[in-house]
Parts: sequence; structure tokens; C-alpha cells
Amino acid sequence: MLRFIKPLIFCILIFENVSIVSQETGLKEKSEKIIINEDSSFDIEYTILLKKSSEPRTYPIFYDTELEKVSEIALSEVKGKRLKPLTIKRIFEEEVKLDYIASKKIKSVFIPAEMEVSLTYLVSCKELMYFSSLPFFSYQEIDTLKYEITVPKKFEFVHNIIHKDSLSFYSIDSTNTDFNTTWKIKAAPKKVAEDPLQFFGIYKNMKVPLMRTLVMPNSYKNDPKKYMNDWYLENISSKKGLDASVKQKIDELTANTTDPKEILHIIYNYMKRNFKYVAIEIGMGAFIPSHANEVFTNKQGDCKDLSNFLSETLKYKGIKSDIALAATFNHISDCDFPSLSSANHVICVAYINEEKILLDPTDIIHLVGTPVQSLQNRSILIINEEGGNFYEVAQFSPQQNEIYYQLDLAMDENNAILKGTFTTNYNGISSNYLKRNLHDIGETEFKNFSKSFYEEVLGNQSISDVTLINDLQKLQFTGAISITGKTFIDGSNRYLFIDFLPKLIENESRQTLFEGTYLRNPFHKKVVSNIQLNEPIEDFKPITHSFEGAGISLNVTIRKNSDLEIQCNYDFVIDHLFVEKENISNINEILNAFKKILNDPIVLKKKKS
Repeated sequence: MLRFIKPLIFCILIFENVSIVSQETGLKEKSEKIIINEDSSFDIEYTILLKKSSEPRTYPIFYDTELEKVSEIALSEVKGKRLKPLTIKRIFEEEVKLDYIASKKIKSVFIPAEMEVSLTYLVSCKELMYFSSLPFFSYQEIDTLKYEITVPKKFEFVHNIIHKDSLSFYSIDSTNTDFNTTWKIKAAPKKVAEDPLQFFGIYKNMKVPLMRTLVMPNSYKNDPKKYMNDWYLENISSKKGLDASVKQKIDELTANTTDPKEILHIIYNYMKRNFKYVAIEIGMGAFIPSHANEVFTNKQGDCKDLSNFLSETLKYKGIKSDIALAATFNHISDCDFPSLSSANHVICVAYINEEKILLDPTDIIHLVGTPVQSLQNRSILIINEEGGNFYEVAQFSPQQNEIYYQLDLAMDENNAILKGTFTTNYNGISSNYLKRNLHDIGETEFKNFSKSFYEEVLGNQSISDVTLINDLQKLQFTGAISITGKTFIDGSNRYLFIDFLPKLIENESRQTLFEGTYLRNPFHKKVVSNIQLNEPIEDFKPITHSFEGAGISLNVTIRKNSDLEIQCNYDFVIDHLFVEKENISNINEILNAFKKILNDPIVLKKKKS
């Protein structure tokens, strides 16, 4: 039942006391008969065929105590085409011991050894919107998944399949009667790695086949978006409005301005400084926020709570705003189809001078007027009185996220050490990785972190005296660097290795990347390294290397500035958020080419006197 109990608004789950015991239950076949009732409830009749096992085991039934009822559990031994009823010896029931999940339970059915068994049970759910998806994947080896969906004539069934190309087999057909339509679906499911989050319909960083579903009244025919929008509006209508104490506080904060943008900044920053993010349980609490006044009183909530409160405060100050359902970068699907399974996040959208301004009060790094980092290139469903609308969030450009390094180095008289300084400037969200660390661990610990970080980024050389300048728009580091073992003399030639130059992608330790790696944001990285020598060198033609692919380029230049100085520069642009099958070869080709450039010595001829 888990996919129907999908937590729409589940930004964080912390596993500390997980009571789920992983075991191979030996599924052979799984079928679900879904019956939509006239009163907008629905029932699912499950049939599970379990292979013969030499050991007894248990089969877990997860359900939501707030919305679901489990009944009619029955076991039978499979004897050819006949079923012999069995007495169920034990059914264990326990709470799901998982932080912030309050309404989940597990019924574990004892399965005897040495026989092939059929397990059947019924799950009844009173909220039709929870019929939100059909997974075509499994962490167990299952030959066939079968779904049968019966929908009364008063409803329309709409669906959309993501990652369908990864299915080896799939079929769907329907039959009509005077009273209903029945859909029959079969699929050979894709095998995936086991993850306890899947028990709760949370699919992080997965690209697997899934049918998103929605059953809606015929009055909304051909307009599922409006149905989803109106349903959500109706459910949150009782969670809106501000009492006198909240209004008084908001008036105090904004007493000295009437400028809408300044008011927005003040309230947004006040929330990020004073409200705590916490995740909430599955069930109705997974997608319907707490009342705005309750959020203010407790000074905490999850994404839907905080976004609803923010929207209400902006409306109070005369700034039009809505909340929007969204899917972050690690969600299984984009929010481009109206289903609860399409979203795992909620944000606030404000409107000033006809400009849409995205606000995520759970993102402590986010700046007003910029895209939300985790939603770049993702769609959101804005919930409003006009019937709702999908909106695609922009992606940052590499130029908005410039990283600039300057190294000024000098060779000592013994030709053994290069010493000097480095300065690094991060613009846009290129520094978010570092800013989040600064926020999480504090300034004192961050000093130690930044020293270790730059030692790793700058070829594992010795770093000291790191200082930080932190403002809203950029982050700047300066420090001293001492480089050993990178230069030696052989007769009339000096050999110099430059593998201390900053690596191309700083927050990845691997030199080649795997498909699925999240790069966080596009960026444009410029590096200028001036190296002062201790004896003059002959002129040489600038050494250049250029590489270019779709959305990625690298240009390296090594030149002579004077008889006693050379300059090593590179310019790297990457316009990708993920390493995917379409770009992985280009990305790794450039990373490997850069590694080869750094590993080959620069040969400098000493100038003849």
C-alpha cells in the first residue's frame, strides 16, 4: 500500500531506530486489484505468491493507521492449481520506530517453511487522492506485477509513466461496462537495490519506471491539474489566516518600510533565522500543513508548514503569494503531472511587479530573486484560485556562478619549494556547498575544515593562515601555500609539475565520475597562477590545450610573462547539474585530459648568460 501513502511533503527522514528487518521473502508474483468506490474511498485486494523456502519467514504489511484499515488476511498452500487454506499461526504488529513518522504500523505475517504459499489481504483507504502511483520496480525478484483497477463511470482515470524505456515488458488494456471501466496492467518489474525508504513511498535518487495516477470526478474531465489544485486548496483552507499576535510581530518587523521587496526580504530572513525545520509524519500530516498560527507559536515546521506560514504573512502585508508543490533534484519524478507521487517538497511563490519570486524557507542559503538550487530545471505546480499552473524553474548559468582563483608563487633559492598565497572568490551559488558546511559546523570548526579542504583541492600541499570573507553575494578565501617536490633541474633544463593547480570539480573526490552524480550547479571556473622563478628562462611559445563538448569546455594556457616568471591559467565551464549517460563521456574525457596535463612536466630552458 506504500505508494498510495506517499508522503508528498517529505523533505528529511532521519533513520535512528529502524525496526525493519531486511529479508528475502521469495516473491514469485504480486497482483493488486484496486476498486474505486462511489464514495471516493478505495480498496486494494492483494495476492502475493511466495516461493517455497527451507526456513520460515515473515511477510510485512505496512499501513497508515490514520487512513487505512487492513483486514481479511488469509494464507493458502499452493498445490498445483488448487489452494489449500492454512491457519495463520501468528501476526506480529508493531509501530514503525522511525523518527518523525507517527502513523505507520507493520503487520508481519508468519509464513511456514517447505511450501509454496499464497497470501491475500485487503487494505481499505478513505482518501482517493492517495491512489497516486503504481511502481513497476521491486527490490525483490518478481516475475510479474499485475494491477487491475476498476473505476466507476462517475470518475475518470488518468496516468503517466516515467522511465518506461527501462521496462522489459509492459501491457495495459481496458474494458467498459454500463457501470465502470476496468484497467488491466502487467509488467516485468525492474530490480532495484533495497532501501527502507521505499517502504514509505520515498524514492530518492532513483530512475525507475513508475506510473503516476489520478482518479478524478467527471466534472473535471480533461483537466486533472485543476482537480489537483482545487483538492489541495480545499484541504489547506482551514490552515490559513493569522491571529493578532502574529500580525503584531510582522508589523513590528516591517514598521520602517512600505517597499514590498524589502518587506519580503525582512520576513524571509526572519523565518530563516528564527524557525526550525523539522520533518513530519506520514498520513494527512505528510501533505496538509499545520495552521499558520501554530507554526508561528512553535517556531518550527517542515517545508509545507513554513511555506504556508510565509505565504500567509506576505498576503497580510499586501504581497500576492501562493504555495507550490515541487520535486527536488533527488525525487523520482518531476512535478509535471498532477499526482501526489509527483512532489516531495513545497515552496512559496511571491509576486512583485508581475515577477515570480521563488522562496524556500527550508533553504538557509537561498537568496531572494534567484532560482532554488534543488529545483533547477524542475517543474512546480503553483496552487492558486485560477486553477493552478505548472512553472519550470530556471537553471543558473555558469556565468552566474563564477569561481576565480589566483595563486602568486615564488621559487626559493634552493629550487625545492614554491611558496606564496592563494585567493579564491565564489560568486552566485558556487559557494553553497561551503556555506552549508559553515552554517552546520560553526566558524571555529569551519576553519579546520577549510584548511583541509584547500589542501585537498590544491594537490595535497601545505595550507596555512586561511581567512574567510563571507557576504550574501560571494565567499572569499585567502591563505598561504607551500608546495614541495614539483621542480628539479637536469643540466640546462628546469622541470616543473603543476598538479597543484585547483582541481576542476572541487566537491568531488573521484577523478572520474559515475552516472547519477549530482554536480549541484553549473559554474565557470577561472584560475590564474603566477610563478616567480629564481633564474631566467628562454622564451617559449605559449602551450595551449583546448577541449569542448556539449555544455562543457576547458582551455589551458601556459605562457612566459618575463624571464623570471611564467603563468599557468585555465578556464573551465560546465553547464550540467548531473552526470548522465548523455554527458558522462564528455565530462570524464575532459577530467582525464586535465589530469594528464597536470602530470606532464613543463620543460623550461635556462637562459644562457
